[in-house]
Amino acid sequence: MVCPGKGEKLELRDITLPAMKPTMVECEILYNGLCHTDIHMKDNDWGISNYPIVLGHEGVARVTRVGVGCDHLQVGDLVGITWCRDSCRKCDSCLAGRENICETGYQGTYLGPAAGCWGKDPHHEHGGCMSKVMRIEERFAIKLPENLRPEVACPLICGGGTVFEAVVDYVSSGKSVAIASIGGLGTAAIRFAKLFGGRVTALSRNESKREKSLLAGAHEFVACLGDADKMGELSGKFDVIIDTNPTNPDIGPYMGMLKFNGTYCKVGIPAANDMNFTYAWIPTIFT
Repeated sequence: MVCPGKGEKLELRDITLPAMKPTMVECEILYNGLCHTDIHMKDNDWGISNYPIVLGHEGVARVTRVGVGCDHLQVGDLVGITWCRDSCRKCDSCLAGRENICETGYQGTYLGPAAGCWGKDPHHEHGGCMSKVMRIEERFAIKLPENLRPEVACPLICGGGTVFEAVVDYVSSGKSVAIASIGGLGTAAIRFAKLFGGRVTALSRNESKREKSLLAGAHEFVACLGDADKMGELSGKFDVIIDTNPTNPDIGPYMGMLKFNGTYCKVGIPAANDMNFTYAWIPTIFT
C-alpha cells in the first residue's frame, strides 16, 4: 500500500524491491498493526515525511529467505518488524543494544532525508510493513515466540516498545509513577511500570478511563489533566511521570507534581507546528 503524497489515500501498487543484501532476510508480512504514527507520517504532521511512502512498522512476518551473511534466523521463523531497519552497529550505543540512540542516527523503516540523520535517500528503497513482502536487516527482525498472538504482538512491537524504554530507564521498585493520558501507550505503560515494581497512578482528563486503568493494573486513578488546580493537589507526589499525550500542554503543572529530583518523560510527539515548550530555570536547577 503506497501513500503517493501528503494526506492522500493509500493505493495498492506493485513495487520492485532492490537486490537483497547478504545480511538481510526476506519476509512475508502476515499482520500489521496501524500505529497512529503511520497516520502522522501519511499526513506529514511532523514535517519529516517523503513521498511516495510505504507505511507500517508494527509487522508480524514469516521469514521466507535468508541472506548468506545471516547467522541466527532461519526460513520459517516468526519475526516482528518495527520502527528501525538498520543502524551503524559500531558505536557505543549500538554495541550496548541501544540502536534507537545510534550516534550516527538509525535508519527508520520508511524514513527519508526529511527526517535528517534518521532517514536516508532513497527513502522508499524497501518501505514499511504495509506490503506483502519485505526485506530487512536480520539484526532488526525480532524473533517472536510462535504462541504470541499477532493482535498482542503488533502493538507491543512499537507502542509497547515506546513506553518500555521509559519504564526501563526510570522506573524501579517502590517508585511513585504517574502515567499521563490513558490510550494504547498509557495502558501498556501502566502494565510495564507495575511489573517493574512501581506504585502506579493513572492520570486522565475525566472519569471515563478509570475502570480501564485499574483493570490494567494502576493502583490509583485521578481525573485531573487539563485542570491546574486538581493537578496542584498532587504537588510533589511522583518520582516519575511518563506523559503519553501527543499534544503540547503547559508542562508547569506536570513538573509541579514531581518530587525533588523527579523525572518527567515525554513519549507522545506533538505536531510539527507545536513542538516548542518553555519552563523556568530556577525550579529546573534546584528541584
